[in-house]
Amino acid sequence: MGIWLRHVERKVPTVGDYVRKDFLKLDAGESVWKAAQMMKEKNVGSAIVMLKGSPVGIVTERDILYKVAAEDLVPSTITLRKIMSSPVIYVDSKTPVKDALKLMEEKKIRRLLVMDDGKPIGIVSQRAVVGDSLRGEKAIQELDRPD
Repeated sequence: MGIWLRHVERKVPTVGDYVRKDFLKLDAGESVWKAAQMMKEKNVGSAIVMLKGSPVGIVTERDILYKVAAEDLVPSTITLRKIMSSPVIYVDSKTPVKDALKLMEEKKIRRLLVMDDGKPIGIVSQRAVVGDSLRGEKAIQELDRPD
């Protein structure tokens, strides 16, 4: 009777395991009002801002709240170009989650665009990766911990 031992290789979690592929892309010239409507309709908290087919920024609910509503500006008269965060920070889907979280912590952001072969494929967020209970440096330490 032979005994077979199987080597179990631990898979390193990658961004591709957590990417949200149903993301919203909007033109840089679109109004904040239209963006807010679309974000509500799609039930998303952010949109990738595009210019001539390329991602140039990101707009979040917080951008709309802080840069438009809190300043008492008229959302139908403000374009996404005026309030977006740019340049858009991105990783590819094979990036280890640990590295993506470190990048988010370093850049003080909560979302990253995911690109493969030069094309945007989705968004990964801190919340999607670590949930509500873990954030930033603590999450990175958890992922670094040996089994």
